[in-house]
Amino acid sequence: MKRIAILSGKGGVGKSTIASSLAVALKDRHKIILVDADADCPNQHILFEGNEKESKVLQASHLAVVDHEKCKRCGKCKDVCTFEALDYSDGPKISSLFCEGCNACAVVCPHGAIKMVPVDSGVAKVIDTDEGFPLVYGKLYPGEAGSGKIVHDIRQTADRIANELGSELILIDSAAGIGCPVIASITDCDYAIGVVEPTQASISDLDRAITTAEHFGIPYGVVINKTGISGENERKIRDRWGGFILAELPYDPEVPKILAKRIIPIMGDSKVSEGLKKLAEMIEENLQ
Repeated sequence: MKRIAILSGKGGVGKSTIASSLAVALKDRHKIILVDADADCPNQHILFEGNEKESKVLQASHLAVVDHEKCKRCGKCKDVCTFEALDYSDGPKISSLFCEGCNACAVVCPHGAIKMVPVDSGVAKVIDTDEGFPLVYGKLYPGEAGSGKIVHDIRQTADRIANELGSELILIDSAAGIGCPVIASITDCDYAIGVVEPTQASISDLDRAITTAEHFGIPYGVVINKTGISGENERKIRDRWGGFILAELPYDPEVPKILAKRIIPIMGDSKVSEGLKKLAEMIEENLQ
């Protein structure tokens, strides 16, 4: 079984579009699983309809809770809280919105009046898509933290389902950036596809994302998306990653309109569809 992560550093460069297109292109030749690893803002389930097979509430963070019978109101917890989560106007009350679950208040409390309790942070779902492959994704609840842990959990879920079904390929649509969700996305992957648009911000952010992949010893290739908007930046990309470029996809204002109709770009009538098909063929050759 192979695992391929699609990452970008910067958001909005077309990473999820490429991930969904590759899933559609490869599903008839391989048993695949698509993972949406952006727990803060998943979107693959918008494109792929199907039947929900699994749903599990995940607890990825903790909240401090005060036992008022044990509390002596010494104020040490308030002094140590850097997030100003404690209100002492009417005895110690902890705000669930401000508490980061750092455990400092519980450590300094001399009376053992504070304990950390797990909270429901998000949900993991598995959908049998109408396209014929499972989609695994997680969604963080508003105001909660722990997206990296959510991604770790859905990665485990995807591996379990892959073993059950005998899947050959797991495609992982990573979150933007290089934080915990991205690290959880690319860990133990066999290959990474970096997506970049010809803008300075995207080039800089992909450089960080590729450095992260290199840190974990993951081989990678680069896809230039939206070519034609800046020849100067395209030259910078080719100079930086010339030997690693897998495909160049032209800018096409029709793509957002296609996506708004919930049509996967590789299936639509657009300038990028042929480029996406060639990219899928290249990935297919590498899998062979």
